[in-house]
Amino acid sequence: MNIENRLRRTVLGAFAALPALFAFRAHGQTALSPTPQDVEGPYYPVDWSGELDFDLTTFRGKAYTGGTPLELVGVARNVRGEVIPNARVEIWQTDATGKYRHPNDDGEGPALRGFQGFGFATTDTAGRYRFLTIKPAIYTGRPAHIHLRAKAQDHKTLTTQLYFAEENKEGVFGGLFGRFSTERDKLTVAPKVLEAAGATKLHVTFDIVLAAA
Repeated sequence: MNIENRLRRTVLGAFAALPALFAFRAHGQTALSPTPQDVEGPYYPVDWSGELDFDLTTFRGKAYTGGTPLELVGVARNVRGEVIPNARVEIWQTDATGKYRHPNDDGEGPALRGFQGFGFATTDTAGRYRFLTIKPAIYTGRPAHIHLRAKAQDHKTLTTQLYFAEENKEGVFGGLFGRFSTERDKLTVAPKVLEAAGATKLHVTFDIVLAAA
């Protein structure tokens, strides 16, 4: 076999091996980084029974009129980028007065005002979840934030918080959030402002990546 034929076979063999090489890399490396963890905080709900759903703006037949309405949506995926159906996503937050529905804060005060205070959703077959809530109030010097926890079979539980871009500035995040630096932007959302019938509503997308258990 002459040199030219040997070279041709070598090149063709290399091209033939590329699909296997790419497949190896796809299976051997993670495509996505897990969503950063953040602290649970002192006001994780103590009772998940009763009227609880994805809509925090209505409770026991009463509609909450405080604050700016906010729709929170996202998709849960694993580190390979595959969607995760049937994941449980929980959120909890303050109402427009800066109070949590928790025995150690304002108790049932938010609920009496018509704000559910916390709720959960289950991801659909496309990994999607959705909440109707409000933009939480700032309290004790902390920027506005929504607590979030996600659980799924064969995955590590994620406990984190999401923050808002207009407050994601140096000097604003301190205390509990101060341990984050390069990961801060991964927990920050930029709300879209929607105007309809003279009312303002915010739309936020926050996708979740869960690590394998």
